[in-house]
Order: sequence, then C-alpha cells, then structure tokens
Amino acid sequence: MPKPRKELVELYLRFRWLLGALKDLPSTDLLSTPNTEALLAEIAQAWKRGEPYPMYKLLIRRDLGHVNTVRKRIYQLKDAGLITFESVEDDARVKLVVPTEKALEYFAAYASLIREVGK
Repeated sequence: MPKPRKELVELYLRFRWLLGALKDLPSTDLLSTPNTEALLAEIAQAWKRGEPYPMYKLLIRRDLGHVNTVRKRIYQLKDAGLITFESVEDDARVKLVVPTEKALEYFAAYASLIREVGK
C-alpha cells in the first residue's frame, strides 16, 4: 500500500481544525438552522450591491422557504443582532433588511478562518 501524501494529510487536519473553529464563532447555533445562514448571506450580498432587500421581497422568495418560515428566520436574525430594519424616506411602510456590524464581524471571522486553512 502506498504511503499517504503528507500534503493531503495536512490538508485534512487543517480542515478538521476549521470545522472545530467554526463551532466557536458567535451565533453559529442560529446559523446552523437550515437556510438561515444562506438568508443572511443573501441579505448581505444585496446590501453590498447597494440594493438592500425590502422585507416583502424576501418574504416572496420561494427559494428561501415558505413565507412564514422566512419571516420567522428574519426575526430570529434580528433578535440575534445580525440584521436590522431601515425605513425608506419615501415610504415609511417599507422596511429594508440590512446586516449589522455583528453580521459583518461574523463574515470577517469566517473569512479569516478560511484564509488560515488556505495557508
């Protein structure tokens, strides 16, 4: 049987370290619920493009889940301090869903771990 390649063993061990480190990130319990992290990432992507989602547009996105489930997840993210609502000047009824500093710090911590594994 051939000897295992050292770089593959090292890659695997770094991967295991990354998995363990991800569990220590803040809010990972909430973000481990199905589609919640994807929802947060979608909110952040739209915000980054300068086109934050109005709440109602997130609620009608079938790919994110049933409207009631998406609403529940949005409010869970808000309660966790990962998103906030901003009003629109022209129409106070419209709530824009935007990531908070805490969410951006979460993404930065995640990216830092990914960068560390890539070394």
